[in-house]
Amino acid sequence: MGEKKCPECKPGAPLWMATFTDMNQLLLTFFILLLSMASMDKRKIKVALGSLQGSLGVLKEGSQTELTNNDIMSRLSFVQNVKNMKQKISQSMKEYAKQAQLQQNITISESKKGVSVRIMDSTLFDAGSAEIKPDAYPLLDKLAAVIAESPFDVMVEGHTDDIPINTAMFSSNWELSTARAVAVVKYFINKDVEPMKLSAAGYAENHPVTPNISPESRAKNRRVEINFISPELAEANKNLFDAEEENTQGGQ
Repeated sequence: MGEKKCPECKPGAPLWMATFTDMNQLLLTFFILLLSMASMDKRKIKVALGSLQGSLGVLKEGSQTELTNNDIMSRLSFVQNVKNMKQKISQSMKEYAKQAQLQQNITISESKKGVSVRIMDSTLFDAGSAEIKPDAYPLLDKLAAVIAESPFDVMVEGHTDDIPINTAMFSSNWELSTARAVAVVKYFINKDVEPMKLSAAGYAENHPVTPNISPESRAKNRRVEINFISPELAEANKNLFDAEEENTQGGQ
């Protein structure tokens, strides 16, 4: 009895290989897009855009997206303009804090996410109150002018310490922190800041900058933050500010 012969193999790669390769190329393109949105470093942008151009060239029917030098330079120019604007906002607020002798009450933090102006609550409000003190009007006027001149959206955040509150006006720190943020937003709107640029949020005691272990640390946690949000983060709808800040500086 003769040996069975194996069926003749067809020339070329197996049929599944084409589908597998297409899937890999699509995944590569997806992750390159994530990288290009997450990083604003000039070198990384060039690499990401170049990789994306090459990846798109192998899609169905050979479709290709041309990315010219002008496209890359336009993106880099946008990145540089955002960086310059962050520096301008930061420097302007530091100079004001020094002039108004508020260095101990105001902290300006600059990072990839934007610029955060952190103001101790005693500068803006009396204890347990969400009514802005008249002494705080010049500071808020300065912030309103900076916001109006910048292209950034602004989120106003209210924060408290961990000591519970229960008054006729506010039943918890949630209500107090939110009311304070809203009060500041309303003040900006009354100063002709576009409402579309503004948002307000209250976080109660849930995002402390330091452990609530002493009167001094609790005083630091009772604060209002004016967060200038970088345009690329606003477009990507990412989380904005977190506990880690790259270049935290006081208002000196």
